[in-house]
Amino acid sequence: MYAAFSFIADGDTIREPRLAYGGMAATPKRAAHAEANLADAHWHEATVQAAMIALGRDYAPLTDMRASSDYRLDATKSLLYRFWLETRPQNPLDKSKLDVRAIELVEAK
Repeated sequence: MYAAFSFIADGDTIREPRLAYGGMAATPKRAAHAEANLADAHWHEATVQAAMIALGRDYAPLTDMRASSDYRLDATKSLLYRFWLETRPQNPLDKSKLDVRAIELVEAK
């Protein structure tokens, strides 16, 4: 599963959103319904939540030995939400939270 996201930030308005996912079907595909939800909208959590719901109209993922269709659809939503967390205008995720090598392991007692 992989994803690619792009948009122009015009203040807090989203312009020209592009979302594409691979690993959902035989070939990678853009998420037209999710893009439509994001186009000319404000970049905030409610907008992202609407786009996440729209992903269900964009994809009917396959189930195979690697992952179920439900898992694949949940993963697409999670990747988009993570992108929002990383790029949200207020309180974006700190850069140290984005690097898995920077995360300290907590030892179990």
